[in-house]
Amino acid sequence: MTNILEALAQNIIVDKEKCIFCGKCVEVCIVDNLRMKLAPCRQVCPLGLNCQGYAQLIARGEEAKALEVIGEDLPFPGILGRVCHHPCETECHRNKVDGSGVSLRVLKRYLADNYRLDIEQALPEKERPEKVAVIGGGPAGMMAAYTLRKKGYQVTIYEAGSRLGGMLTSCIPEFRLPGEVVLKETSVLAEMGVEVRYNTRVGQDVSLEEILEQHQAVILATGIPVSKKLGLPGEEAVNVYAALDYLKQAKDNTPNSTKDKTVLVIGGGNTAIDVAQTAYRLGAKEVRVVCLEDRGSMPAYPWEVADALEEGIIIENGWGPTSFVVEDGYVKSVEFQRCFAVLDEDGQFNPKFSPGEKQVFDADLVVVAVGQAMDTALDLGDIVVKNGFVLADAVTKQTSVDKVFAAGDVIAGPKSVADAMAMGREAAISVDRYLNDLPLAFDRNRLASCDLDFEVDFSKAKAIPRLQPPKLPGAERASFKELEQGITKEQAFLEAKRCLSCGEPYGKFRTCWSCLPCEVECPQEALYVKIPYLMR
Repeated sequence: MTNILEALAQNIIVDKEKCIFCGKCVEVCIVDNLRMKLAPCRQVCPLGLNCQGYAQLIARGEEAKALEVIGEDLPFPGILGRVCHHPCETECHRNKVDGSGVSLRVLKRYLADNYRLDIEQALPEKERPEKVAVIGGGPAGMMAAYTLRKKGYQVTIYEAGSRLGGMLTSCIPEFRLPGEVVLKETSVLAEMGVEVRYNTRVGQDVSLEEILEQHQAVILATGIPVSKKLGLPGEEAVNVYAALDYLKQAKDNTPNSTKDKTVLVIGGGNTAIDVAQTAYRLGAKEVRVVCLEDRGSMPAYPWEVADALEEGIIIENGWGPTSFVVEDGYVKSVEFQRCFAVLDEDGQFNPKFSPGEKQVFDADLVVVAVGQAMDTALDLGDIVVKNGFVLADAVTKQTSVDKVFAAGDVIAGPKSVADAMAMGREAAISVDRYLNDLPLAFDRNRLASCDLDFEVDFSKAKAIPRLQPPKLPGAERASFKELEQGITKEQAFLEAKRCLSCGEPYGKFRTCWSCLPCEVECPQEALYVKIPYLMR
């Protein structure tokens, strides 16, 4: 409902052909008059990326500027341009016009592949003496380290492996995310002055106690790097693999016995699909995925399931394993029973089975992909762990130990790469506040001062087919070449033009004092305040 003030004449004029929807004008409005009608893509992005801004800049032919806009919130656009789960596209208003959102993930990758972020925007303006340790160099740790180093802190990453990226470089298959992309984008951390101690396992090579003594704050971002087991007899057979071990071996080009074998993958998540598509590329004779969930409820992303089906991978839905049939130390087959419900009435994982309905699948090689857990070898001392995860405040990410914060899968369970990065940044913000003796939880809701529900004019919108990025054809998929290919400048331009540019800043309360900081600070000269000439 419009109040009396909102009914007054508007004197804030915004040129949407120039505006990049950065929100600077809203930030500097001293009378709290300006508000941002926040586009739905930006509302649901875990990182709050200015999707509308970079899409509009591509449509205007300003691609380098578009990458700068992304770089303000995300220093790893090539990574998320490939593996982001893109909730922005699901919520895009373009869906209401022609049934498909703007391909924002693909546009992000286009920018990352063809332009380079300026390292100067990441360098700290002022050095600070405080030392911060980040334990784990995966997505959450990378983003936490970047955010803190940009603020001038002396940051050290303790990484158990020989490279940064965590699952990005150790397990996500090369055909989905080339290792060279991760190495290129994570190199920004070294350029910024972040110290990385590789091959350093906390609890073995250095104790958590030592790290706490040497640093003013610590961020735990160790992830959940251990594959869960089914707990069935026979799981220890020679030809039964844990999913993460199988993927690591493939990533490291370690020889295995997949070629010409019948491979059975147990599980229905993204890791299971990664394993199945990897086995296909390693020359398996047949690959079959068996999971509890029905097709529509599989945790795996639908687009990755579709890719797997296109590659001839068989997916059996609604079956739970009951026993391994073992001969001479090798599994020969696995018996399953029908699963008719995965969750109970409270939404908790509690599968229900029909024991009378059985199915047996033969297998030369079995991979168990039923979830991941924390590394129990990591001694966390006084840090509270609950239900297998580090207990941390939902907003501030602070743990039971004041100077220790946590982020990523280690506190939330398996999440997307974008979610992990967002948590890493939130933990870093809390560390900055902690070291400056500021309230940790104050004003942490980025949506609080935005208008989230507003009318959008669809009258001029025309149906335009969504861009489908090219993929490797047929037999070429039987390799670890990148499956999805890049797009051209022309394709990017046409896809960006599909953006309805539905968000915008505006004078909500008509309480403008004509003080003009909004107009002066606008980086695009897109905002004009209507005031009497002599007053100006």
